[in-house]
Amino acid sequence: MASKEQLRKIALYCDEYSSNRDESHTLTSSYEERYENCTNCKHYTQKGTCSLDLIDKVLTSMSMDNEFKS
Repeated sequence: MASKEQLRKIALYCDEYSSNRDESHTLTSSYEERYENCTNCKHYTQKGTCSLDLIDKVLTSMSMDNEFKS
């Protein structure tokens, strides 16, 4: 299971991210509601998974990118 921080980063790197949220935000909007995050992607399911099965793939890709930068 990915952490909240990982879900936010995945949304930034994922080519299939597509927001399902209302673009109007208020001061009381949560962090997840204001910024790209898997939890507000149309592919994120109620079970906490990606319907396209991309969470692990994007995490792996991000990990490989970090290894090359080192």
